[in-house]
Amino acid sequence: MSDSIFKQRYGEWALIAGGSDGIGAAFADELAGRGLNLLLLARREETLAECAASICKRHDVEVRTLCADLRAEDLADRVRKASSGLELGMLVYNAGSPTTLGRFLDQPVEAALNLVALNCNGPITLAHLLGGEMSKRGRGGMIFMTSVAGLAGSAYQVAYSATKSFDQVFAEALWQDLYSAGIDVLSLVAGATRTPSVARMGLDFEKLAADNPGAAAMKPEDVAREGLAQLGRVPLWVAGEGNRALLPFLFSSDRETVINALSVGVATVHGFEHVSAGPRHS
Repeated sequence: MSDSIFKQRYGEWALIAGGSDGIGAAFADELAGRGLNLLLLARREETLAECAASICKRHDVEVRTLCADLRAEDLADRVRKASSGLELGMLVYNAGSPTTLGRFLDQPVEAALNLVALNCNGPITLAHLLGGEMSKRGRGGMIFMTSVAGLAGSAYQVAYSATKSFDQVFAEALWQDLYSAGIDVLSLVAGATRTPSVARMGLDFEKLAADNPGAAAMKPEDVAREGLAQLGRVPLWVAGEGNRALLPFLFSSDRETVINALSVGVATVHGFEHVSAGPRHS
């Protein structure tokens, strides 16, 4: 799709939730390169301003920022106010990485509930808010970032896996539900990606590449480009050839093996002591 057709299809403005760095910043750069103006939303004001300034240096577009928490109860009101007069025809929801990993009961319940607010409440709120106007115009696009971790349950990231699974099914359902309204929706699944948030968790990218050559960490720019290329084509896309090669295994009916394998993988990368699970009774 040419840049002019893309802009005609999705409008003048894009909202990127979680748009200050990593995959969100990569989407911002890609969309600005196609001529879309941007409303970037994130919690860290300094990082948000740096991202906006960087994009304005490279692209002739307008970039506005909104420093806000996607978990806040007044999220819709704040976005509505910040976007007054703007035709937001594209939503990219890129947020929700866990800040810590570990056993479910070893962490405060607030950690899990925060992920529910971020990965479930936030997408519903913004999809409903922006979707109404997109429907009136008969065009628009939404991309919801999810994760390979959401394709099966895993120890050490229980709530994260569950909420990313929600994001996947939510986007897939919207793909069908909003089709007649002229809105394209994509669930974009990312594997290990070299983002600042993942780096802060202490993920050793070199070890990951050595242990799993087919699933080496991707660049955020490559994830964003694949997502934009597939929007309007399919309901779900897994970024990265190596990650797509894992799908037959991850969708296997042998859930015991899949869940244990993912849990072992997380434990190995992050140095957790692991005990595999199995039937307690024959």
